[in-house]
Amino acid sequence: MERELLDELKGRAQLIFNTSQLKPRELREKIASEFSADKSVGFTVNVMSFGFKHGLPIDADLVFDVRFLPNPYYIDHMRPRTGLEQEVSSYVLKWSETQKFLEKVTDLLAFMLPYYKREGKAQLVVAIGCTGGQHRSVALTEYISNHFKKDYRVQVSHRDIEKVRGKQMLDKKKQPKVVIIGGEPAFLFC
Repeated sequence: MERELLDELKGRAQLIFNTSQLKPRELREKIASEFSADKSVGFTVNVMSFGFKHGLPIDADLVFDVRFLPNPYYIDHMRPRTGLEQEVSSYVLKWSETQKFLEKVTDLLAFMLPYYKREGKAQLVVAIGCTGGQHRSVALTEYISNHFKKDYRVQVSHRDIEKVRGKQMLDKKKQPKVVIIGGEPAFLFC
């Protein structure tokens, strides 16, 4: 019955693929070679920072937890800043445990990426997580993405960086203001 329904459509088709003997990777390659305007489109490494307190990224293929590294959040003047800023990034990267972690992760990824590419994956999402997604994960995401840009197409995203900043802005706006109404103090939250 399905074949009968599809016969008319098959008659109008300009191109037909027999998929009965194709592996998913082979089908993906055939479709890409026929329909992709940019024939160089291929494997992309997406490196993403995130905060565990906001949940794991559902599309992550590999997740690395960096909450064991020293946290700039506990240095008052760095708390409102991000790992995109030089001072915070330098702080995160200066520790020997950070350097050892980066050595091991970049070595692991350098080993794995060619095999993911060979298997026909269009992309690999590498997620780096810290507590809030503002300091450590951001600095390390930038480092790792820069490390692999020479060999792969790399996209960078910082999923939770604005969630933390947005909350800080809201917290500042919610500071109570004291006004006098009818000779009595009243607190307003603006």
